[in-house]
Amino acid sequence: MRFPLLACGAAAALALTFASPAPAQAATGWIGDTIYVPVRAGAGNGFRIVHRGLRSGAQVEILQWDSGADWVHIRGSGVDGWVEAQYMSREPIARQLLEKAQQRAKELEASHQTLRQQLTDMTRERDALATDKRSLNDSLSERNQAMEQLQQVAADPLRLDQANRKLNEELSLLRTELDQVRAENSLLRNDRTYRGWLFALLTVFSGVALGWYFKSRASRQRNSWV
Repeated sequence: MRFPLLACGAAAALALTFASPAPAQAATGWIGDTIYVPVRAGAGNGFRIVHRGLRSGAQVEILQWDSGADWVHIRGSGVDGWVEAQYMSREPIARQLLEKAQQRAKELEASHQTLRQQLTDMTRERDALATDKRSLNDSLSERNQAMEQLQQVAADPLRLDQANRKLNEELSLLRTELDQVRAENSLLRNDRTYRGWLFALLTVFSGVALGWYFKSRASRQRNSWV
């Protein structure tokens, strides 16, 4: 009989185990750091409360804070009274320092954004100036090429004028020689050897004419080469 009873007991215990509610799953939480400090009419818990509580971090004026005292006489936020010294601090609390640090971080972030935008604008301006510089260099190069072409064109009339002057000088010399030949011809007409002199004169004139012709042709060829 013991085995059936033991089996029944084990079954009952197992049933109770599955039937009992499971413990709730633990969650993470934090203790709030915001407290409210009551202000009393005197330095002690027996005095009446003149203010239900100043929020932690509130700035007040210290009227009396003796060394080692448990209570501090303060004034601020429209109230004048006493608070426990354990809630007082002569320096800003961590939450205020954190708020200031966060505010400073926001200001630095805004300044960073401004500087980054200025850097972007300056980069764009630099790129635009570089593009303008390249355009100006290209324009200057084109103008230099055009100036060289104009100089070459301007040099051609000068060379032509020099060649023309040279031809005029040669023509003047030929005319002078021709006048001399004519004068000599008029003198030779009365000479007995008129025919011989005439033949010589013709020979000389032909030579002069051929010389002028070849000289003029050579000048034209040089002009064409220039």
